Amino acid sequence: MKIFKKSGKMAAITIAVATLCLLNSCSDMLDKNPLGKLDESVFTTKDAINKLLISCYSPLNGYINGVWGISSGPDNCFFGDLCSGNIHKGSTTGDLGELLQLEQFSATSENDRVREKWVLVYGAIERCNDVLRTLDANEISDLSEADRIQVIAEARFLRAYYHFEAKKFWNMVPYIDETVEDPQRRVSNDWNIWPDIEADFAYAVEKLPASQNEPGRPTQSAAQAFLAKAYLFQQKYAPAKELLDEIIASGKYELTPNFYDNFNPEKNNNTEAVWQNQVAVNVAGAGYDRSQRGGDLSFPNAPDQPNLSGAGFNQPTFDLVNAYQTDPDGLPLIDSYFESDFKNDMGIESTEEFIPDQVTPVDPRLDWTVGRRGVPYHDWAVHPGKDWIRDQISAGPYNQKKYVIQKSQLEKYSYDNTAKFNALNFNIIRYAAVLLWAAECEIEIRDPEKAREYVNRVRARARDGIYVRLSEEAPFGNGETAANYKVDVYNESWGGKDKEWLRKRVRFEHRLEFADEGHYFFDLVRWDIAEEYINAYIAREKKYIRYLEGVVFTENDRYFAIPLIEIDRSYKDGVPILKQNPGY
Repeated sequence: MKIFKKSGKMAAITIAVATLCLLNSCSDMLDKNPLGKLDESVFTTKDAINKLLISCYSPLNGYINGVWGISSGPDNCFFGDLCSGNIHKGSTTGDLGELLQLEQFSATSENDRVREKWVLVYGAIERCNDVLRTLDANEISDLSEADRIQVIAEARFLRAYYHFEAKKFWNMVPYIDETVEDPQRRVSNDWNIWPDIEADFAYAVEKLPASQNEPGRPTQSAAQAFLAKAYLFQQKYAPAKELLDEIIASGKYELTPNFYDNFNPEKNNNTEAVWQNQVAVNVAGAGYDRSQRGGDLSFPNAPDQPNLSGAGFNQPTFDLVNAYQTDPDGLPLIDSYFESDFKNDMGIESTEEFIPDQVTPVDPRLDWTVGRRGVPYHDWAVHPGKDWIRDQISAGPYNQKKYVIQKSQLEKYSYDNTAKFNALNFNIIRYAAVLLWAAECEIEIRDPEKAREYVNRVRARARDGIYVRLSEEAPFGNGETAANYKVDVYNESWGGKDKEWLRKRVRFEHRLEFADEGHYFFDLVRWDIAEEYINAYIAREKKYIRYLEGVVFTENDRYFAIPLIEIDRSYKDGVPILKQNPGY
């Protein structure tokens, strides 16, 4: 494993230049015939195998085979949040219309944003299979049996992860293992691949170590978490609970003291990180291409802050902001949050007076997730409102905040002093998710009171952590809070409620905790509530966002269209092997 110093920290799983050479262009190491086929015979040493394994990690940053898609990285915000009502596309209505198609549920099989994701996950799967085929084909004298097993376990973990991504996006997808030699991947997608995903994760659970020397390599706990997540997507609560219980009992993870710690590059690989995508800038040749690119279109359009300014995509919705309102006891208004809007500056020029609401109680996670007028945007400036919004009429008055580093961190954690190319790792799974998944399991099969304990741990962290302040040290310091922050835990009355009441609380907590982290749409689908939830959201939000008028979410919209070009590539004997999803 090549190790890079990452702004004073160790950054693992960042692709070495040599690896890219091995995989893409070096004629002295790869036989160019046939094109696209790896020559396993050149990988005969432990170092070569390790570089080949590292290549399986690089697609986590959204880049593969010369394709760098704005929607192919692990954050999935343009799917998990755009399609669930947490964000609008942003920018202007006409900018990147393929993303607008996603928000309007009109994307076709020729949508490039969807195809980029397919290219990434199946290209990454092929790399994982290259590792496994190479180990099977070669005798590697300096690779111990223990090391060999670990390489296999990491490759199978990653292969399962990429297949999981494909499964939740397209549902009926092919499972490609190392025995598939067809470079066109002409493999049928008319069967259920969950057992294959489970088998790969189960192998990783058995063979991966409890800890790794290098951050970014998966551990046994990471494999347990993903296997549990795969079970949850199938409503297999009992086996999921067993795995989640083991992770919790291990004592390896804790919620960070502050919610914001999970979005601060100084806290990369913290106690809450079950598995993070490792990124780097300014070291060992790492430029913007190895930075965290998930949110690079999603920074405010801020002319007065050239080191911050971006394209203005990924704008939080009115509905999401309203959801952070609480009752006087600090509990969410799950069934009524949408009845009144939290005060905003829609339609108000930045030169006009605007006084933010400091009376209505709100969850403090609001202002670590959403940039809004009158509240410090980290240490950059107090958000000026419309001047930082590319087109308010198109997508509202808010900016995203979770992918944004502080201005004071530019020199150390950004590429070329550009905030959107930064060294903030992305949390693919953090411990808060493990707790909320465990709460789901307890509600379904065993102990609602235990579920309350898990949910309350997440809520107590929000209550007891740092709040955004209006002091000179904004957003930190000890000055006046930027809003009337009020959040608290559920009391004992929780235990007397029925399952549906309890489910709604846990599901709502998922939204508050993980908004803009790319999960919620896929959760709505697995909970089997997507149609009802999304259409109710559209009915509310369309009074602000005109392009939602007439949009309807149907059962067929639960999964995306399989890219037409992939179906065309799958033809064999005049018949396409891949079948399109219903409704496309």
